[in-house]
Amino acid sequence: MIDLHCHIIPWVDDGAESAHTACRMAEICLQNGVDTIVATPHSNLVGSRLNYRDRLFTEYFSMFRALLRQHDIPLRVLPGSEVFAHSSNLRELLQEDKVIPLNHSRYLLVEFNFHTSPEMLNRLLRMVRAYGYIPVIAHPERYYAVQEAPGLALQWYDQGYVIQLNKGSLMGRLGQSACETAQYLLSTQAAHVVASDAHDTRGRAPGFRSLLPLLRDFCSPEYIRDLLEGNPFRILTDQNL
Repeated sequence: MIDLHCHIIPWVDDGAESAHTACRMAEICLQNGVDTIVATPHSNLVGSRLNYRDRLFTEYFSMFRALLRQHDIPLRVLPGSEVFAHSSNLRELLQEDKVIPLNHSRYLLVEFNFHTSPEMLNRLLRMVRAYGYIPVIAHPERYYAVQEAPGLALQWYDQGYVIQLNKGSLMGRLGQSACETAQYLLSTQAAHVVASDAHDTRGRAPGFRSLLPLLRDFCSPEYIRDLLEGNPFRILTDQNL
């Protein structure tokens, strides 16, 4: 299986707090059948977590890969980021090529303030698309606009945007509204990908084994393979979904 969204690189955001935690997260991935993960640190959180495409990010990413080799952990780790789409500077970041897409593809993982209006969400997504990227919308089930009107996410699906649900939402760990919205999007087959959005080894751990029984209640075996393997592979190899 492939995990497209994980905060596993230590010291760069609110994810893995140490090298030990990062290595343990990698081991949990392998124990749960995940052999490929995309490291997606928070990007563009002004004042603390910039993580733009630059030398510093490259160094942290390379150091983490070296750390896994040192500990003989054979997890395949690919580069990415979770870009906070802020109206004040998103256009500038796109113009200056500062964003880090998923494994150098056209697919860009983007997140928003939970309170963002539908109008602003659509405006920012159109902006990402205008610069040649395909938006991968991180955890839309957590945005209040989608919780109030899930049809908004169905519109994004029809527009060719990628819908990525969080494991924690489906398991009820991120609030009842997020859980119900995520399950609705699964039941309508509007989701393309399920990812862990893991930050640690306990409350928000990586791996999908505990999620599989729930997915089987909503999805066919073929759809589960697309959510956890097929579509993530197509994204990382820059194919159409």
